[in-house]
Amino acid sequence: MAPSPIPASGGETPKELTIEEIKEIIGFFADAAARAKRAGFDGIEIHGAHGYLIDQFLSPSSNKRQDIYGGGVQNRARFLIEILRAVKRAVGDDYPVWCRINGREFGVEDGTTLEEAKETARMAQEAGADAIHVSAYGPQAPQHLPPPSLVSGVLADLAQGIKAAVTVPVILVGRVTADAAERILGEGKADLVSIGKAFLADPEIPNKVASGNAEDIRPCILCMACRDDLFAAGLSVRCQVNPAVGREAEFEISPAKKAKKVLVVGGGPAGMEAARVAALRGHEVALWEKGSGLGGQLNYAVIPPHKIGLEPLIHYFRTQMEKLKIKIELGKAATAMMIKEYQPEAVVLATGSVPVIPEECQGKANVVTALEVLGGQKAVRERVAVVGGGMVGCEVAEFLAKRYKDIMILEMLQEIGSDIGPSLRGHISKRLKSTDIKIEVGIKIMEITGAGVRGLRNGQSEFFHAGTVVMAVGMKSERQLFGEIEGIVPEIHLIGDGREPRRIREAIADGYRAGLKI
Repeated sequence: MAPSPIPASGGETPKELTIEEIKEIIGFFADAAARAKRAGFDGIEIHGAHGYLIDQFLSPSSNKRQDIYGGGVQNRARFLIEILRAVKRAVGDDYPVWCRINGREFGVEDGTTLEEAKETARMAQEAGADAIHVSAYGPQAPQHLPPPSLVSGVLADLAQGIKAAVTVPVILVGRVTADAAERILGEGKADLVSIGKAFLADPEIPNKVASGNAEDIRPCILCMACRDDLFAAGLSVRCQVNPAVGREAEFEISPAKKAKKVLVVGGGPAGMEAARVAALRGHEVALWEKGSGLGGQLNYAVIPPHKIGLEPLIHYFRTQMEKLKIKIELGKAATAMMIKEYQPEAVVLATGSVPVIPEECQGKANVVTALEVLGGQKAVRERVAVVGGGMVGCEVAEFLAKRYKDIMILEMLQEIGSDIGPSLRGHISKRLKSTDIKIEVGIKIMEITGAGVRGLRNGQSEFFHAGTVVMAVGMKSERQLFGEIEGIVPEIHLIGDGREPRRIREAIADGYRAGLKI
């Protein structure tokens, strides 16, 4: 067997394969292609991108060979070309075979350039590739970066460059929304589009577009959680906004045996998802929200920099509430008596959570919560200490840094962002360090005064001067109403943060399950 390849492009060069081992691996590709054809697959893509073995030959950053498989583009592409030819021999000329290559490597020293990718694409076409799938690779690849605004089809220019070099169809990938796909195809930058993460959020995208119901597409929020799952031991890929991924049978929406009068209390993501699923199953659904609008904490989450990916989700939920004719009553804070008078057959409590404020901090004029800051309900003085360096603390600090000069994060652990997934943690940390935000870790908060925060670090007392102290130390469930209506209604479901403060993934999944159970 060939030695295990496989650091990514730009990394340490793997043990050099012998010519005999290369020929053996080419045979493995051909054999695998023949098996795939016999198994009934409609076509085969040869993956020559993203740091995998073929890409390690293609990239000048990782390929340091001095023989016929190294040096110029023609030699570095030889491995891919020989694989394509062997595969075509194994499956026949009338069977679709195409390859995926990097249009460019980003943030990789001596990485593949677009001009080199064009030459590789031309050679692949000559070798029999029926299409060229254009992607990108590297630590700064734009499809993996959190954008300052929602950027769709971020690799369109690379696809256009490759398209100018070949006559076979070019496939575009990279945060392609339905609107972006129509635009890019119309502009002639690509012939086909490939969609990955967005299909996890909603596998019915093509059908919804074709039927004229694009507003029903559940959007990918660019959170990268699905990508993090790929590298987490014991986890299958999940989606923050679509709990049915990989569990479609369990989460199938079917008509209810008996239509019920359902009341949902709370218009955050958990409540709206419960209302949506219940309505789809034929129940008569009403939703009461004490605030002036739907969205719950999504309305706060979208405010920090680089969180604009959440806006389409808020719009999606609001659209579904309207299309499903769910009776929405805003500014209506539910009480046990009101619920009893309404006489619902089932109640879904999605009452959410409120920020944790330690008892010793309550009532202090200079103490505010992260949500109050993001929502603009409380004024902030120039020198700010954010207590808590998790995701919320980091985001509110970045938000404040665009408005004030003197911002610090005080975190009890030895690093900030420990609850942020690895795909985004590095980007957020880098952005924070590029500002003047002071980051203090290993701080145990002992006291908050009108002048700032006193804490212990390594057993030593330290004082951090601050005019405003922003608390970002977690949330606690609002579940008082649950206790008050037990026994009043025949069926109760407590969901979302009202059940336990967690992430949007768990909130939406709770809502989905509640809608199925009623």
